[in-house]
Amino acid sequence: MSNPEKIAAFADNWAYLKTELAWLDRLLMVAVARQKRDLQELDDFALSSEDRVTSHWWKGIISLTGQPGYDQAQPPKSPRSSGGSYAQQLEARIVVSQRQGVVLALPQLRDRLQLTLFEKNVLLLALAPEVNQRFGRLYSYLHYQHDESDWDLPTVDLCLRLLCRNDQEWRRSRPLITPNSRLSSLGLLEWINPEDTTLLSRHLRLTEDLTTYLLSEAPDPDTLESWAIAPAEGAGESSEIPAERWENLVLPQPQLTQLQTAAAAARATDGAMVLLTGPSGTGKTLAAKVLAADLELLLVIVDLATIAPDADGAIPELEDLANLPPCVLLLKNSPNWFGRNPTLAAALVQSWAIQRRHQPGLTLLSSPYLQSIKPSWRRSLAGVIEFPRPDAEAREVLWKRAMPPGVKKERTLRWPQVAQQLPLTGGEIATLAQTAIALAQQTDPPMLTVDCLHQALALHHPGMTLPKAKAARPKRSKPKGT
Repeated sequence: MSNPEKIAAFADNWAYLKTELAWLDRLLMVAVARQKRDLQELDDFALSSEDRVTSHWWKGIISLTGQPGYDQAQPPKSPRSSGGSYAQQLEARIVVSQRQGVVLALPQLRDRLQLTLFEKNVLLLALAPEVNQRFGRLYSYLHYQHDESDWDLPTVDLCLRLLCRNDQEWRRSRPLITPNSRLSSLGLLEWINPEDTTLLSRHLRLTEDLTTYLLSEAPDPDTLESWAIAPAEGAGESSEIPAERWENLVLPQPQLTQLQTAAAAARATDGAMVLLTGPSGTGKTLAAKVLAADLELLLVIVDLATIAPDADGAIPELEDLANLPPCVLLLKNSPNWFGRNPTLAAALVQSWAIQRRHQPGLTLLSSPYLQSIKPSWRRSLAGVIEFPRPDAEAREVLWKRAMPPGVKKERTLRWPQVAQQLPLTGGEIATLAQTAIALAQQTDPPMLTVDCLHQALALHHPGMTLPKAKAARPKRSKPKGT
């Protein structure tokens, strides 16, 4: 594949690691400089041990002036490159390297497990002391006043301080490095001294298998399979960050605007809950995937019809749903909990909803009918988005998108006519197209015909028929001499 910008690929896995560790070194030096400045200010103004203990209070009141040097503030900024941000340039080099067959362990692990940028950088922080003890000494210095022990491993607190730019990022990222988080359940991280201290004071260490893989001269892609399958997420059907885009949604503009507003609300506040209503196949699940991709959050899908009390009357799934990481949670068959006749005690649902509203992420209730959700719940939600059945124009777009590239069809099969004659939803069109294509593959040569659609309709929608298109009349040739 062409490389018009002449972006340099990484020579090997170690060349990539050196680049990432150089970035981490600069990040740590900024943090060290900031801490030196704080300690210098403390030494200049603290007159007693009591002053040191209360420094977190008086430093916010006393204005300290002066022109700091390098050790008191941030290091000089390097000249900006015209080729985009560091992250963009790094990602471009990773892509070029992958195209040239260079295996880069950490990016490959990130892509295979769909790790967030924060999770990837946490692994980098934990890996760095395995490469150079300088990183361990910097960690130990930055633990000053936070940890009296001399550890060369990063703490949860240090990861959050270094990698989060504001309180909102801190709240979203903290659940990603708890002992029951994905990094732990996949066997990537282990916690040192987990019993006798707070979460923020716990030290993180990579498992030996992961360290060996990330530092390999030639990483073996097959090694990833040992981490690729995550433990079941309680009642969830799936748990990953989707790759869907807004362009994939075939919806009227008002509904698209409402969904974009829901995404903005999820960024601004924690625990937003939105109701998605509409017939099956109108795009509610796809919309949840698009929102999760836009927010860069995991998508967890739960069918409430499958949750029922056990023999003792307990509901184990409630605890699982109460301890989810930051995610977009799609609750299918939501009338089972939020309807007029819920299958779960109203007090339990109310308690869970209160807890969920204090967690980072977005909760989507899915129901085919608006009226099936109790009015009191509808009033408490952040929004209600109704998904209509697609019109003929939208159905034509859906039919064209349902056809894989390279599928040949006969000339009498015209999508505008099919869309006009078959009032189907997007989900029904996808199912019908899949069956018709499978039937077309059985012909020699493979050809999608009207008969293929007729057979698919007879299977999935026996009550529907597709009138046969009239064959085009051959053009009459004009007599010579006229």
